[in-house]
Amino acid sequence: MKRIRKSGEERRLEIIEATLRLAAKHGPDRITADIIAHELGISQPAIFRHFPRKGDIWTATIGWLQECLTALWNASINNASPEDRLPALIKAHFEFIENHPALPLVLLSSELQIRHDAMRHAVIGLMSLFHAKLKRAVEDGQAHGCYKAGLNSTQAAWMLIALIQGVALRWTASQASFKIVKEGVTLTSMALQGLKG
Repeated sequence: MKRIRKSGEERRLEIIEATLRLAAKHGPDRITADIIAHELGISQPAIFRHFPRKGDIWTATIGWLQECLTALWNASINNASPEDRLPALIKAHFEFIENHPALPLVLLSSELQIRHDAMRHAVIGLMSLFHAKLKRAVEDGQAHGCYKAGLNSTQAAWMLIALIQGVALRWTASQASFKIVKEGVTLTSMALQGLKG
């Protein structure tokens, strides 16, 4: 049977997806190029052809997550009313975490970020993008009387990120012992009540 040769972009995506699967299973700090190669049934040099250093894999992984999340965030608020944008954005984010359980592990791995400076900057950039989306949703709600007029939208967005991260960490530590979307939506609904005028 003849093997189909994959394009460079297809192989890069395959490596990124395998990295995330393995990170969810073993933890991101334990992932090596050899483990990824074994998972994909390719040689270790084939990994290094696409990603010369291990840190490059993680930086590319964060870049891929950023693309996926940005598209998801935009789609979630596309046709939502100003009042519904913030809940829709947060629910979509929790759904993404549920479908990509490695996300909290990868984004909050201090070991990876200490060893891979470019990855650390990519994580900060991703968090800043999410903060900007939340802040804008708060401000849209404020403009339509859904949230308190004097509310500091910057701080409100950081508060929501802290809540989301807390739920994600508890879900990860408990080995997904509860429904993260249901729990996340319930808790953020309580927090959003405090933002209302």
